[in-house]
Amino acid sequence: MKKLFTLLFFTAAIFSFKIQAQTASNCGLQVSFISQSLGSQPNVVQFTSTSIGYAPGDTIHWTFGDGSASDQLNPLHTYPNFGTYQVCLIIRKVVPLGTTPCLGYSCHSIVAGTTSPCTLSASFTSQQSTSTSNGFYFTNTSTGFASGDSIRWNFGDGTFAYTPNAYHVYANPGTYNVCLWVKKNGSATTAPCISEICHTVTVTSVNSCNLQAYYSFLYDANQSNLVHFTNQSPGLLATDSVYWTFGDGSTSTDANPNHVYTANGTYTACIRIVRHVVGSTVPCVREFCKTIAITLPNPCNLHPSFTYTNGTSAGVVYFNNTSSGYATGDSVTWTFGDGGISHDYNTSHVYTAGGNYTVCLHLKRNTLSGTAPCIRDTCINIIVTLPPPCNLIAGFTWYRDTTVSTPNTYHFTNTSTPLNSTDSIRWTFGDGTSSNQANPNHVYAQPGTYNVCLRVQQRNNAGVLTSCVKEICHTVVVPQVCNLTPSFTWHADSLVFRKIYFTNTTITPTTNVTVTWYFGDGAYATSWNALHEYAQPGTYNVCLRLQYGTCVTYQCHTIIVAAPPVPCTQLANFHSVSTSANNTNVAFVPDNIYTDVQYTWTFGDGTGTHSVTASHQYGSPGYYTVCLTAYRNNDCAATSCRVIQVLPTVSCNNTTVSYTEVRDSLNPNKVKFTALANAPVLDQLWTITRIPATAGTAPVTIHSNNPTYIFADSGYYNVCLRATFAGGCIREYCRTIHILHPLPISTVCNLQVYPNPASGVINALVTLTQPVTLNAYIYNTANVLVAQKVQQGVVGSNTVSLNIATLPSGVYTFRLVYGNQVCYATFIKQI
Repeated sequence: MKKLFTLLFFTAAIFSFKIQAQTASNCGLQVSFISQSLGSQPNVVQFTSTSIGYAPGDTIHWTFGDGSASDQLNPLHTYPNFGTYQVCLIIRKVVPLGTTPCLGYSCHSIVAGTTSPCTLSASFTSQQSTSTSNGFYFTNTSTGFASGDSIRWNFGDGTFAYTPNAYHVYANPGTYNVCLWVKKNGSATTAPCISEICHTVTVTSVNSCNLQAYYSFLYDANQSNLVHFTNQSPGLLATDSVYWTFGDGSTSTDANPNHVYTANGTYTACIRIVRHVVGSTVPCVREFCKTIAITLPNPCNLHPSFTYTNGTSAGVVYFNNTSSGYATGDSVTWTFGDGGISHDYNTSHVYTAGGNYTVCLHLKRNTLSGTAPCIRDTCINIIVTLPPPCNLIAGFTWYRDTTVSTPNTYHFTNTSTPLNSTDSIRWTFGDGTSSNQANPNHVYAQPGTYNVCLRVQQRNNAGVLTSCVKEICHTVVVPQVCNLTPSFTWHADSLVFRKIYFTNTTITPTTNVTVTWYFGDGAYATSWNALHEYAQPGTYNVCLRLQYGTCVTYQCHTIIVAAPPVPCTQLANFHSVSTSANNTNVAFVPDNIYTDVQYTWTFGDGTGTHSVTASHQYGSPGYYTVCLTAYRNNDCAATSCRVIQVLPTVSCNNTTVSYTEVRDSLNPNKVKFTALANAPVLDQLWTITRIPATAGTAPVTIHSNNPTYIFADSGYYNVCLRATFAGGCIREYCRTIHILHPLPISTVCNLQVYPNPASGVINALVTLTQPVTLNAYIYNTANVLVAQKVQQGVVGSNTVSLNIATLPSGVYTFRLVYGNQVCYATFIKQI
């Protein structure tokens, strides 16, 4: 036996890159394991066997890839160095002499000793397909998993997948050990974070027996050898029989039994479900097993205690660990009551605020497999006293007083907060002078740039200066005395209205003045007077800038560049508008209105007016020729005529409205609504309300003509149409409709679309294993269909693109239907 293991281990060490797992199906042995690093000691790894078919007395052997080994069932191993290690578990079952040996093994690569925290925890759920024989859906529920992380599914039948979620069809029914391996890809200086978990799944043929057996278990919080079992088999009937075996010779027929194990060890606990099928003499039987590791409680002699002293620096507290029973390798965790923690045996902590804090010392004995963890805590309430914080903020403002006889007089205002009258204040003005006034005035003798500083020091209630001192400095520019006052006038050219003449009327004491005109349209000039022609009529802000040395002054005015008058032939152009309340009342407005033009209207029914704008009530509907004559002088006059139609006013008493509904032949939840009325409908407003209203089903309002709507759930809905007709007449029609089936959700999936946000085209990428028809739809936030496309899909990658350039900006839903899949994605349409 020893030689056999030695040869096997030597072979595994040399060819570890080839070994993954080897099962011995002839004796029901399936070897697998998982590993988990301790959070506080990443180089200490807990290995747990998840093998199926293992029994007490079988030979077990671990090799950890660093030259060490163990024969424990679930060993705890400490790696001396950081690195990647090939770990192997080998199990040999005890079989009668003369029979075929039963040997299985499993090897995995692990990373140990990483210095960065690993929050990745592998987990997944599984569900057998109800439509595909031997098909299984696997859903990745790992915490800490993100896009870009590595993933591998091992389905237990020699096949693998590398997608976030997986669907797998088994060739034959049976029990398989399915493992999910996830890896968080670290940077060049950070080791990768790896987690793996395995579950057994039982594959049944949907055509023979769709019964599934499954359970979960929970160790009792106060008694580690007491296990609570919960039957979670789906679809159980009252006539099904339940039979439990706990692996220690005990059994139960309770629905959710509790069981007390009397010895340490690993036990295989199984639930067996039997269903008698009507019309068949063969019962439907399913069984599900899990491995239960039992560790009996051991005495715990840890007694945590500590003392503390205040440091010489503000907020510093020193903690001295005086615990008894502590041993090298035990875990130490301090919590200081302000969110801070430490793992040092003796420690210190700096508090940033005074107050009462609860400080706790947590000790944990890191025991080997087979013993219960020993954990103890103790807490002490401490009071931290800190000196008052220095919340002083220094600040000041200033302005130059030009109204006094001394032009370079500056007023300084102290804006420091909080500021008390007893605080010490000192100003330095940058010219060798200073002041202790709260808000001083200062006269600078010469122009220049000065660094002005304010220093504030607080006093306590006893009037003693404290260490709270703040200072702030600003640069103050003292200009030369400036007595330039710019002024200017302007007028437009008599023939070319866009040409403006600007005249500088400034009185200056010298001729060495620099002049700059800014015309408000991006152009400028540097002449004393200026002429500028604007490209377009409009309102412009024109500024005149004068500079003499460091003296700079501005004067700005708003000017209006008038548009040229329209040609005389266009003076009589006009337009008409019917009022919404009365179609026979029509308003007439000239396109160009001038105060020096006389307007004459004839309405085509023998009446007229000389008003600039006119409103006329026609006696009956019909066609009328309306004319406008515009007269400025004998050389400038024009007449314009138009034929208008006066419609009859709609009578609300005789107006009716209703609608029809047409359901899609492929999707009965998709309904097309069409309004019906005996007069033209100007506006449609639809409201859809579920009956009765439930949480999350607020009424849907659709402001659209003849919309198409998809109902997400079955039930009764009140659908109302509010129609608006000419003349302001409003009619409303409501009817209750019945939706028979909810939208399928079992095959709903997420869809990746790009770009997002999008402006012109939105794309979706889908990979197919067989050619199917791809149906793409886009819905707005009111669930109204606004775009759709049908495309034939091919095996491999397919890109479905829809043009959204004409859609208004907002949030939309992209829905892709193919085969039995319904996939969704949300995107933003931007301009």
